[in-house]
This record gives sequence, structure tokens and C-alpha cells, in this order.
Amino acid sequence: MSTGQGTTNLVRTATKCEQRRGVEGKDSSANAQQNLHQTVSKYTESRHRAIVALRCAMSHRAVNMVNDPLYKEEVELLRPGTKIPAPMTVSRDLKTLYQRGSALVVEYFSVRL
Repeated sequence: MSTGQGTTNLVRTATKCEQRRGVEGKDSSANAQQNLHQTVSKYTESRHRAIVALRCAMSHRAVNMVNDPLYKEEVELLRPGTKIPAPMTVSRDLKTLYQRGSALVVEYFSVRL
């Protein structure tokens, strides 16, 4: 097998992979990153609230961690002007996630038995 065939196979495989992932355009990694950013990194307030609630639940953090000055600075650095949820909002979100999640678990196991 010549070097040219190896490169052709690599390009062909990469093209198929990009098609499966839905990446448009020709090859460049900058283009792939841009498309990845456009599809993955879309900010919404509800998504931010969900991530904060999950962080509190999974990492055993207090809901008032949102009042931490360094957390506020981090959020402002990453996305200036972002509204940070109040601790009471995070608490309500946690309760909602628990209630809806536990209902799904009960439903899942009731169907399985």
C-alpha cells in the first residue's frame, strides 16, 4: 500500500465521520470546532439553572454557592451579563428535579415488575 492510498483512506473515513456527526463543509478543524460550538454551547437560562442544580446535588454543594464571589466572577468571565439564579430558585429547581425524577423511577420499575 502506498502512502497516497493511506491518506486517501484517512480522508474518506474522516469525511464519513463528519457526515455522521452532521458537520458541514470541507475538512478544517476550525470549521469543525465552529460547528461544534454552534450546536453544543448554546446558552439558555433554564439550562444554566439545571446545571447549577445538578452541581449542587451531585457535588453536595449548598444552594447558596451561587452567592460565592468567585463563582460570580467565573460566570461573568465566561459569559458577561449572565443572570445568576438566586439560592431559593436553585432550591426549588432541586426539589422539582427530585420530584419529577423520582416519579420517572417509580414508573420505570412499575412497568418492569
